[in-house]
Amino acid sequence: MLRRFEIYSVPSGRTSDGVRALARACRRCGQHIPEVTHSRVGWNLSDAPVQLVWEHAFASPEAYQRYMVHPYHAAVLDRYLLHDSPERVVTDNVLGAGLVGYTHPDAAFAMTGGIRRLVLLRVDRQAASSDIDRMEEVLGQASTAIDEMTVSVVGANTLGPAWFDGVTPFTGRPRWTHLWEQGFVDTDGLDAYRHGPSELATAERGWDRFLNGVIHDAVSLHYEIETEESQVLQE
Repeated sequence: MLRRFEIYSVPSGRTSDGVRALARACRRCGQHIPEVTHSRVGWNLSDAPVQLVWEHAFASPEAYQRYMVHPYHAAVLDRYLLHDSPERVVTDNVLGAGLVGYTHPDAAFAMTGGIRRLVLLRVDRQAASSDIDRMEEVLGQASTAIDEMTVSVVGANTLGPAWFDGVTPFTGRPRWTHLWEQGFVDTDGLDAYRHGPSELATAERGWDRFLNGVIHDAVSLHYEIETEESQVLQE
């Protein structure tokens, strides 16, 4: 399964009607393109300089390709996203994470509500494979060790030039090599984890001390996942 995030920033001065129209187009995407699954829209609640997140998934690379050439993609989504469209309502976000994703055997990331936290990680390209494997194991099992965390899935970023040298054009940010999805019932649970004494919360406050410094950089954002009921209200 291909897990995918589109993360948008909105320039100041744009009308909110266009941004709401984009969110509505993302929200409705699965109704028009059956390949789009686990589709949810969320509004960033963190200090990260982005506003809108669209999370979704595809059963296979072939399903992803069918989505990419579907008329709804070209006629509806692209009108709000493409650089040369007069209806564009987004900008290239300074996180260098407009489009990120990873593959996973199943939908272990699935949530019907609550708080989603997405941690973007930059792993040392020269790190020992054993350290990277151990990192993925520890992060992937975090929800079994941390009471507040209901979901924890990690994967290598397979979208975009994640493993190229240098930095992301126009942003100066390092390219993110891994994604770590977390889930919480509410923001109180997220705060309890982030400020708590667990080994991983401590590591997040200083990644250089975690597994021989395998993680060079990290940034996170979080948002409330729309429920089925809230999606209907938004429509």
